[in-house]
Amino acid sequence: MGGNGRIRVGVIGIGSMGAQHAANLCRFAAGAELAAVQDLDRDRAARFAAAWGGPRVCATPDELIQGVDAVLVAAPDARHAELVLACIEAGRPVLCEKPLAAAPAEALRVVRAECAAGRRSVAVGFHRRFDPYHLAVKALADAGGIGRPLLWKGVHRNAQAPYHTSGPFILMNTAGHDIDSARWLLGAEVLEVSALGLRSRPELPETSRDLLVLQMAMSGDRLATAEITVNAGYGYEVSAELVGQSGTVTTAQPDRVCLRAQSSRGVPVGSDWTAPFQEAYLAELLDWVDAVAAGRPFAGASAWDGYLAMTVSAAAAEALASNRPVRVEPGPRPELYA
Repeated sequence: MGGNGRIRVGVIGIGSMGAQHAANLCRFAAGAELAAVQDLDRDRAARFAAAWGGPRVCATPDELIQGVDAVLVAAPDARHAELVLACIEAGRPVLCEKPLAAAPAEALRVVRAECAAGRRSVAVGFHRRFDPYHLAVKALADAGGIGRPLLWKGVHRNAQAPYHTSGPFILMNTAGHDIDSARWLLGAEVLEVSALGLRSRPELPETSRDLLVLQMAMSGDRLATAEITVNAGYGYEVSAELVGQSGTVTTAQPDRVCLRAQSSRGVPVGSDWTAPFQEAYLAELLDWVDAVAAGRPFAGASAWDGYLAMTVSAAAAEALASNRPVRVEPGPRPELYA
């Protein structure tokens, strides 16, 4: 703890998400302080530190981990598992941006390391679990408002592909949010997955599959289907719907204004993929800080949830390549996550 009794948090990776989390820590987390930052681009880390109260700029992740009470990992995906494992070894609670790892085997190493340590210290940033619109859908479904939920339907669209356009990359980097949303809102596990994809425009590489449709057979005789489009053109949009035995419930779009211009009346849709989830990012961060302070498990996604998302994504990539359904076989759930 810092001298003021607040949790000293270090942030590894000061790109768009890391910078947003770190700024939220400084602005809103009364129980924590931003004590250190580290980035491969040390100049970027130094500029951020100078603008936000002068946290220590560390040369290496290990220096940061050893000098703080808790760690937030927002480094590139390929580094997530190694950094989380280092936090577990050092006994530091860690909030890791999704995905938990670059491959299911790496995510399983994290799960096994956490189990060996004997306590849950890893949180995964599936922020839809803290989004007010998704929480409202879950609350109504859990209260029986639509009867037994049978089907989850999700839409996940980016205005323009922020990274690569290959199907396997999108499934591992992006689809985890949708897989976790389906599991969480239905309260069910993915048993089998099918995937179809296409290239949305001729100027993309031949290998592109930037529009994907996942179909998932879920436990409890339930189904899920997701559309993931990373070149939608018009803007960024996420929605989720539950179809039940006696009704449906859908996330309302957070429309704040009505635009009248150019002979039309409508709602503007932005292309910034972080903007619609500002409340969710903050709620996620504050719950994590409170969980660390109270010594309780994080209310959001665990390392096991992160691992399951990876196993389903990998199965979906196999299904996309083979054009056939693929069973999802993650192995038994450890007692730690019961």
